[in-house]
Amino acid sequence: MKIIQFKSNEKATPFAPEWSYYIGEANINDWYAHKPDWKVITNYLLKKEKEILELPKTNKVISDGYTGLGDNSITSRHGSFNLFDISKFKNIELEKLKFAILNRFEEFLNDLNMKKPKNLYVQCWYNVMRKGDKIEKHIHGTDENSYLGCHVCVQSNNTNTYYINSINQINDPLEHKSKNEQGKITFFSSCLPHYTDTHMADEERITIAMDLSLKSEENFIKVW
Repeated sequence: MKIIQFKSNEKATPFAPEWSYYIGEANINDWYAHKPDWKVITNYLLKKEKEILELPKTNKVISDGYTGLGDNSITSRHGSFNLFDISKFKNIELEKLKFAILNRFEEFLNDLNMKKPKNLYVQCWYNVMRKGDKIEKHIHGTDENSYLGCHVCVQSNNTNTYYINSINQINDPLEHKSKNEQGKITFFSSCLPHYTDTHMADEERITIAMDLSLKSEENFIKVW
C-alpha cells in the first residue's frame, strides 16, 4: 500500500499550525484471489439506481453532502441506505468486495503501525456520475469522532480525485492528485477536503464511498 502524508514542520512558535494527515492507496485487483467481478458490480449498481432514488432524501442541510451532484443523485440518498447491509443488497461480488476492503483497511493500519480497532462501523453508499458531472469540494467529518473515509473506484475513464491539506487549502492549496483506476481503494483522514475532475466520458463513472467510524451511529453497520 502506498502511504501519503501531509505533515507539518516542527512548530517554531506557539501559534504556528501543525498537522499530520494520512492517505493510503492500493488496488484490490492486485489481490487476485479475492478480486471481485467489476462488470457484475457495475451492472448491479446501475440496476439498483432507480430503486434507491425512490428512497427518501437524507435529512441533511444539503442532501448531496455538498458534492454538487444534486437532489436527484444516488449520492443524495447516502444516509438512506447502507451498501454493506448485505441482507438487503444480496450480491456475491459485493461480499467479495467487503472482504477485500476490510483486508486493505487492516493493511493500511499495519503500514502505519496502528492497532486494529476492537469495533469498526461503516456507512457505505455509491456515486454515479454521468458526462458533465463533477464532485465539488466537500468534507466527510470534522468532529471529535471523525476517523476515516474510503473510496473504491468501480468504473472510471480519465478522472482524478484531489485530496487537500485541511489547513493549507486557500492561498496555495497543498493537494494530492489520485488517478481513478478500476479497483483502486483509497483511505483518507475524514477531515481532508476532496473533489474530482469533470467526468467527460460517455459511460458512467461509478465509485463506492464510505465513512468508517469507531462508534455506532445511525445507519452504520458493524463490520468488525
